[in-house]
Amino acid sequence: MIAVLLMILGCASFFYATHVIVSANPHAKIPTWIGLPPNNPGRAFVFRMVGILLLISGAVFSDDLAWYWIAMFILILMAPSAVYMALHNRRVARSAGTRPTE
Repeated sequence: MIAVLLMILGCASFFYATHVIVSANPHAKIPTWIGLPPNNPGRAFVFRMVGILLLISGAVFSDDLAWYWIAMFILILMAPSAVYMALHNRRVARSAGTRPTE
């Protein structure tokens, strides 16, 4: 039970880090895999590291589950963060045609 709680908290921390980055970059695309956004607040980095630490700790404490269930659980929990970033990037790309170039 503690493992699931740690993984949920880790994913919530990761989602909050994504929210901070999206809020700091309302008119800029956020790189999906490699690179930093134009405005990268320090607290987003802290929340990402806390999220990773909690996810790893949850995986370590879940020794009674098979590794593939842990991986599936983490992927399912990380999906909202990925969708949130993709929707932001889509919104920015859609509005780029109507805004004057900077």
